[in-house]
Amino acid sequence: MLCRCSRIALLMALACLTPTCASTPDDTWTPPDPEDTVPPDGSPVAVHGQLKVVGSKLVDQNDQPVQLKGVSSMWLGLEARGYSTSKKALAYMRDNWKLSVIRVAMGTDPSGPHSSLVKKMDTAIRNALALGVYVLVDWHTEKAVEQEKESIAFFTDMAQKYGEYPNVIWEPYNEPTRYNWVDIKSYHQAVVDAIRDVDPDNLIVLGTPNWSQYVDEAAEDPVSGTNLLYTLHFYACTHQQWLRTRADAALAAGVALFVTEFGATDADGGFPNSDPDRDHFYVCDEETNLWFDWMAENNISGVAWKLDACAEASCILKSNASADGPWPDD
Repeated sequence: MLCRCSRIALLMALACLTPTCASTPDDTWTPPDPEDTVPPDGSPVAVHGQLKVVGSKLVDQNDQPVQLKGVSSMWLGLEARGYSTSKKALAYMRDNWKLSVIRVAMGTDPSGPHSSLVKKMDTAIRNALALGVYVLVDWHTEKAVEQEKESIAFFTDMAQKYGEYPNVIWEPYNEPTRYNWVDIKSYHQAVVDAIRDVDPDNLIVLGTPNWSQYVDEAAEDPVSGTNLLYTLHFYACTHQQWLRTRADAALAAGVALFVTEFGATDADGGFPNSDPDRDHFYVCDEETNLWFDWMAENNISGVAWKLDACAEASCILKSNASADGPWPDD
C-alpha cells in the first residue's frame, strides 16, 4: 500500500541493539544452494549480468549502458516489519515495480554490526540471488572512518561468501559527515583493497563528504581501483540545482556516480509536525522530476529511501502494509 506522498519515488521504475556485535565470520553459515544462485530468465541479473565501470558510465555484460532502479530498506534494526528480508516482497517489487536493485541498510555502531543484522543481510542477499536482482550491501553509518577494522572484517567475510555472484554491489560508507576527503579516502582505500583481495570485479560504491553530496571533491582525488563509483544522495526539497552542478563536475572529471539514496522530500525524510513552520510532510514533485531527468540523461542508477511503513513522507508503504505484499497503489 503506497503512501500517496511517496509514490513519485517509485515511478523511477541500527545501531547495535545489544552488547554482542559481529565483526568475525559466522561459523553457522552455509553456502547457497547452487540452484538458488542462477538468475531466472528475464530477471535484471539474467539480462545485464556482470556490471562494470567504463569511464563515468555503468555498463552491463554486453557493454551497454545500464541504469538500475530500486528501493532502500530502512535500517535493518528499525524497520516496522521484515520487508527487507521477504522474498515474496522482493519478487513483487521486481515484477510489479520493475525493481532491479535493492539496498540493504545495515546500521553499525563502533563495534560493528549486531550478529542478528548480519543474518538479515545474509537472507536479503540470498533472496536477491534467487530472484536475479542486484543488491547493495550498505555499511549504514556516518562514522565508518572510526570503524575501519570492523568494516574490513565484515566486507572480507561477505566477499568470501558472495563475491563470486554478479548481483552483489558493495557500499562501505553510507554518509560521511564530519570527515574530510583525505580521511574518507584513506578508509575507502583500505576497504577497497580488502574486498579486491577476494572479489576482483563487483562494483564498489564509495561514500563522499557532507552526507554523500560533495562528489566533486572526491573526483579531484579518486580512490585507486577498478569498478568504483561514488555516492550521491539527494532529497529534492532540500538539494536542488547546486548539487546537480557538483555532480556534473564529478562526471566531467571522469568518475562514475550512483545515487544509493534519494527522496522526493525534505532532507529529514519528510517528518510531520503540528507546527506549520516545521511540518515537512510533503513532497517536491517538480524538483524530483528534474532530478529524474538528470539521472536519465546521465544514465545514473538510483535507490529510493525507504521501504518501510511509517508516518514520514519518505516511507513508501502505509502503516498496515504486510511484510510480503502485494501492495496496491492506493
